[in-house]
Amino acid sequence: MGKVELKYYCAIPDRHGKVRHYFRIRRKYYPLPVPTAPTFMEEYNALLAEHAPRAAIMRQGRGNGPLEKTLDWVVEKYKAESAEWKKLKPSSKEIYNRRLDYLQSRYGAADLATFTEKGVRRIRNNLKDRPSVADATVDMIGRLWRYAKEHLEMEDIGANPAAEVAAIHTRHESAPAWPEELCARFEASENPRLRRAYYLLRYTGQRRSDVVMMQRKHFDGTAIEVVQEKTGTFVWIPCHRILRAHFNADGIGEGPYLLMSTRGDRFRATSLTTTICNACTDFGFPGYSPHGLRHLAGAALAEAGATLEQIKSILGHLTDKEARKYIQQARRKVMAADGMRLWEVSENGR
Repeated sequence: MGKVELKYYCAIPDRHGKVRHYFRIRRKYYPLPVPTAPTFMEEYNALLAEHAPRAAIMRQGRGNGPLEKTLDWVVEKYKAESAEWKKLKPSSKEIYNRRLDYLQSRYGAADLATFTEKGVRRIRNNLKDRPSVADATVDMIGRLWRYAKEHLEMEDIGANPAAEVAAIHTRHESAPAWPEELCARFEASENPRLRRAYYLLRYTGQRRSDVVMMQRKHFDGTAIEVVQEKTGTFVWIPCHRILRAHFNADGIGEGPYLLMSTRGDRFRATSLTTTICNACTDFGFPGYSPHGLRHLAGAALAEAGATLEQIKSILGHLTDKEARKYIQQARRKVMAADGMRLWEVSENGR
């Protein structure tokens, strides 16, 4: 790390000649790990916040901008000047911001150059109970490092510490399709917003980010028009008879969106996920998410005999891969049923 120049930091040899590291303030000494330790800046910032809050505020740059070459400074530059950030869709920025907020809340005042591979691996391991979040956080550190080196004249910070950190989440598992018992619990719910969210998700087959954007003016009584946020694809979705029956029973509503929040505005996609997941857990089905209803819709279309192009037209898939998966699953169920019938009517049925 080289010579460390931080307020209140000092390095003092003990009587055996070993250098000890301290946070020194008002004649008191608080031990610190060596500056190259992955926890050094975290422990230094905690002591700074506890014993010298004014200095901590200045270091974090509140009101004056963050200090140059700190993580906060790099993030500020990345959001303000990066072409990559400017190209992101609002939904992607929301996800990136969650990772950035996590990093800044813990390491924002740390110089980016103090991040080490061991330290990044420790950050990953702190999130190991959420593998995809852990991997996304490591990826974000890598992005910031590359941006700083390429665009912020920080060539001297060395090799990217995230480059050799292995991913935890190595296998992609699709969100499980909902069982009928769980669907029945939502249909019988006394919460009108929960029912509305369920019927829209299940009987349009759209992603949560598109369901929250559905407006009354885009529903003419026969179909709902959507421009999918993820792909930019225009989708015209004929209104399923069960969804029409729900609208007739509960009414369309007075707000501009088909699904309104308690604030009288549209739901945020993340809030909808939280609402649905919490309800699933309350109903005794933890682990289910809104995306499982999209899989349920795809499976229902395939089992009804819809073609590849028909499934793509409703769900908005741009490639055949995902839509073909539903058809293959449906064919396996048909073949299994046919095979079982042949077995049962065979000579001895055993």
